[in-house]
Amino acid sequence: MTNLNQRQPQFTEVAEAYDALMSGVPYRRWVDYIEKLLRRLRVSPRTVLDIACGTGNVTFALADRGYQVAGVDLSEPMLSVAREKAHQQGRDIPFAHGDMRTLSLPDRYDLAVCLYDSVNYLLTLEDVTQAFASAHRMLHPGGLYIFDVNTIYALRADLFTQRNLDPGARVRYDWRSSYDHETRICEVVMDFWVRENGSTKHFTEVHYERGYFLRELVDALTQVGFRTLAVYEAYTFHEPRLLSDRVYFVARKQRSRNGLDAAEMVDPCLDGI
Repeated sequence: MTNLNQRQPQFTEVAEAYDALMSGVPYRRWVDYIEKLLRRLRVSPRTVLDIACGTGNVTFALADRGYQVAGVDLSEPMLSVAREKAHQQGRDIPFAHGDMRTLSLPDRYDLAVCLYDSVNYLLTLEDVTQAFASAHRMLHPGGLYIFDVNTIYALRADLFTQRNLDPGARVRYDWRSSYDHETRICEVVMDFWVRENGSTKHFTEVHYERGYFLRELVDALTQVGFRTLAVYEAYTFHEPRLLSDRVYFVARKQRSRNGLDAAEMVDPCLDGI
C-alpha cells in the first residue's frame, strides 16, 4: 500500500496557525488522563518523550506537571513553532526532528506518549510495527508507552467532515472526509483560510488516516517486545465498545522476555473493534 501521507505536504503551511486552530483542544485533560493511568499502575516516571509532539502543547503540559520532557516530530514547521514557544517561555525543552518509525535519539525515557491519533497516520501495519519498535528502543527497560488511536468506527462515521467559516475567526476551515471500506483509509481534504496582517491566505492540505483493528495493534506491540497492560475507551477505565471513537493503549517494555508477571497482561475482548 502506497504511503499517501509521504506524498502530501502536511502540517506545513498550517503550522503557524495550528495553535489558533486547535485552541479548543483539551490538552491538559489528556495529561490529566495520562496521570490517572500512571497512578492506576502505581508508577512515577520522571522522563517523558512526546512522540509526534507537533507544536508542543502536550509537551508543555507535561513539563508543567514536573516531568523532564523532550519532543520529537516529523514536521519542521511545527517544531519551529514549538521551539519558539519554548524560547519565549524560557523553557529548556529539547525538540528534535524525527520520523516515529526510525527514532535514534541519544537518551532513553521512562515514558513515551504518542497522542492525537498520530499512529493512524501510519498507513500500513508494517509502518505501525516499525513505530512501536522505535518507541521500544527509546524506553528504559520497564518503561511505559501510552498512545491513542481513532477507531475504525470513528473514521467511517465521517467525524472529520467539519467546518468553521465564521468570518470573524482568524482561522477558517472546511474539511471533507471520505472513507474506503476496503483499505480502511480515511482521506480528509482540508481547506484553510488564515487571516494575518490584514490579508487572508488560503491553502489546502490532504491528510490520510488508517483504521486498525485493536487486536492488530496488540499483536504488533507484542511482536516488538511490549506487553499490553490496558486498552481503554478514551478518558475512561472501560473496555472499548463497538461505538468507541478513540481508544488508549498502555504498554510496558519488558525487562526480559520472562521478566514480568503475566497477571499484568490485560486481555480485553477486542474482537471486531
